[in-house]
Amino acid sequence: MPDAQLRADLIRHFRLGRRSIHGPAHWARVQAHAERLALASGGDMTVARYFAWFHDAERLDEADDLGHGARAAALVRAWRGRLPLSDAQVDLLARACERHELGEVSRDPTIGACWDADRLELTRVGMQPDARYMSTAAGKAETLTVTI
Repeated sequence: MPDAQLRADLIRHFRLGRRSIHGPAHWARVQAHAERLALASGGDMTVARYFAWFHDAERLDEADDLGHGARAAALVRAWRGRLPLSDAQVDLLARACERHELGEVSRDPTIGACWDADRLELTRVGMQPDARYMSTAAGKAETLTVTI
């Protein structure tokens, strides 16, 4: 789990505030999903944990905010010195953040776990997760148990 100071700094940095539907409560739920899916898929659980906390940290709007993934990837790179990750892990984290909003699927088990974890949270905005947009077998299976 990202250290408490980093989490606190990300929360302070987040422009939409603590009560945002894309804010810290969402990040914590994405972390739980991401850890479970990364473990089941053979992904990097550490990268998945950090994805949960960074992926929406650069949102500027509660609704459509195309580009927030690229801004999150830039934040990952800007905060590189604070992350106890290898260069390869930072690159993977940035790639996962950068494209998470685009509705793609990934064959990479870590990126797939990250994107699926965020999509399992679509119920908070009244959307049912769809197995066609899930990257991992575990994520696809979970769409069958998640309901609005």
